[in-house]
Amino acid sequence: MERWTLLLEISLALYAISGALFIWNVAKGARIAGSAASGTAVLGLLTHSLGLALLTVGQMRAPFLDLFGSLVFFAWALMAVYLAVERGHRVSALGAFACAISCAALASALLMPRELIGALPPALRSRWSTLHIASGLVSYAGFVLAFGSSLAYALQEKLLKAKRITAFQRRLPPLDALDRFAYRMVAFAFPMLTLAVITGAIWAQSAWGSYWSRDPKETWSLITWLVYAAYLHMRVIQGRRGRWANRLLLAGFACVLITYLGVSLLHSGLHSHGR
Repeated sequence: MERWTLLLEISLALYAISGALFIWNVAKGARIAGSAASGTAVLGLLTHSLGLALLTVGQMRAPFLDLFGSLVFFAWALMAVYLAVERGHRVSALGAFACAISCAALASALLMPRELIGALPPALRSRWSTLHIASGLVSYAGFVLAFGSSLAYALQEKLLKAKRITAFQRRLPPLDALDRFAYRMVAFAFPMLTLAVITGAIWAQSAWGSYWSRDPKETWSLITWLVYAAYLHMRVIQGRRGRWANRLLLAGFACVLITYLGVSLLHSGLHSHGR
C-alpha cells in the first residue's frame, strides 16, 4: 500500500470521528464534543494535506487532474474552507455536514478502480488546465458549504414556523447567521468559479483551438455561474434574503452536481472522466 493511500484512509477515519462528535455536540449540547470535533478535523486535514503532497510527488503532477485526484482535492478544499471560517461564524453545527461530504468524496475516491488513476490525455498537460481545475474545485467547496447552510436554514425556518422551540432547535445556528454564512461562502466561491470559467476558455483555445466548444460541461458551468450571479444580485443589489435567496442556493447546488459529477461521469465529451 502506498503511503499516501494510508494517510488518506487515516484522514477518512478522522473526519468520520469528527463528524460524529459534531453530531453529539448538536444533539446533546456537549461543548467538549464541539472542541474535540474541531481538533479532530484539523488533525484529519493535516494528514490529508500530507497525503496530497505525497500523491503529488509520486505522480509528478497536480493531483486533481483525474476523477480520483479531483475527489481527494475537493474533500481537502471543503474541510480547509470550513475550518478556516468556523471560528468566525456561529455555524459549528455545519461541521457534521462538511465532514459527511468530505468522507463521501474520500471514500468514493479510495474505492475507485486503480485503472481510473494515472495516465492523462495530452490536453490536460497544461498550466491552464491546472489553474482551471483547482479554482473550479475550490469554488465547488464553497458552494457545497453554502448549500449545507441553506439546508440548515430551511430546517430552522420550518421549526420556528411550527413553533417547535426545543433544545435541539436552540443549538442550531440562527437564521441570520446561516444567511450571512451562505452569502460569504458564495461571495468567496463565485470569483473562484469566474476564474475557472476564464482559464477554462484560455485552456480550450490552446488545446482545441476554440474558446467555446458547446461542450455540456462548459454549458453547465455557465448555467451555474448565472444562477450564483442571480443569487448575488438578489442578495446584494436588491437586498432580498430569506426564502427566495435560499431557493437559488438549492438550484445552484443542483447545477454544481450536474457540472462536476453528472457531465463528467455520464457524458463522453471533452470533459469526461470515463476514460
